[in-house]
Amino acid sequence: MRGTILFLLTVFMSFTVAASPEKLQIALDQAMDSPPPAAAGPVGYAFHVVAGDDSYGAASGVAAPDGTLLDSDHMFRLASITKSYVGTAVLRLVEQGRLSLDAPINTLIDAEYNEVLTSDGYDTNIITLKHVISHTAGFFDHAQTNNFLNSLMTNPHHVWTRTEQINAGAAWGDPVGAPGEKFFYSDTGFVLMGHMIERLTGEALPVAVRWLVGLDRHGLTQTVWERGDSRSVPAEKRVHQYMAGQDTYTWDPSVDLYGGGGLVASMRDVALFYSLLFNGKIYENSSTLTTMLSQDGLPEGSPYRHAVFVKNYSGLEVYEHGGFWGTLVLYDPQTKTAIAGASLKQEGYPTLVKAMVTFLKSIKG
Repeated sequence: MRGTILFLLTVFMSFTVAASPEKLQIALDQAMDSPPPAAAGPVGYAFHVVAGDDSYGAASGVAAPDGTLLDSDHMFRLASITKSYVGTAVLRLVEQGRLSLDAPINTLIDAEYNEVLTSDGYDTNIITLKHVISHTAGFFDHAQTNNFLNSLMTNPHHVWTRTEQINAGAAWGDPVGAPGEKFFYSDTGFVLMGHMIERLTGEALPVAVRWLVGLDRHGLTQTVWERGDSRSVPAEKRVHQYMAGQDTYTWDPSVDLYGGGGLVASMRDVALFYSLLFNGKIYENSSTLTTMLSQDGLPEGSPYRHAVFVKNYSGLEVYEHGGFWGTLVLYDPQTKTAIAGASLKQEGYPTLVKAMVTFLKSIKG
């Protein structure tokens, strides 16, 4: 009897794995058949799944105006998904004993930035690294302001500096709460954290994140910081992404380059990174991953942990991060499945989320 049960279990598991690429194609087809976003521009989606040794993708649409067909090896600007990589780099420094999550940030940033923050009412002797990496520092967010969005739309080729964005965070808004009081998403905080990494390691942020996360060691060859990395993004592999009907391909990457964003990657690499991360392959100590996902010391009800969201979609709990341009990665700890996806149009993000969640639910049987 026991042998029969094991045989049936093996057959069922094999069937489930074999059917998953078909289920991914169904999710893609449903996304493509959904009502298209109203904004002008091509409709298209790319997905990639990594589950154990299984890796497969599906895509539809065109990657460029010349009609090049989109696939899951094409590279997208990830925007805020980058935060999971930056946060991972910080936690690697923590497990190496070079940083402490309890360190006040006035010991981690230059005097110039400390002055900007204290002049705006922030107590940098109380705000800790833990507050910053969990979006509970009380930082205002320069990236959510009309000032920033209007500048983005009217002058997309402006070359932003880190200092300019930190100053904007102070000039355009005040603290949103006391340290540790509440969750408030802030790109400004992660821009500061990028500076902390550079200050501690003595390396440019792209280089430091590359070796701390182990991009090369783990075969993440399609993951590149758009500017300042030791590698360059192959022009023919980068996708044209659209917002409000505009092709953003030539928009200057400095708009989102300093820690809140900055990476360009394929959906294959993003899914692989999340799979490696949450299967304990990135950190040296298992306790570091526990820390990353811990809610200890965070405000009640916060959806964010340490550089990652924990969300529940009607019974499906996932670890996730999304990005401004229409990118998303989800990891289901029950099935140990990571799926990364991207929409050609930023406005296609809701359809993207629905397709990815539907896929993860479908593989549970």
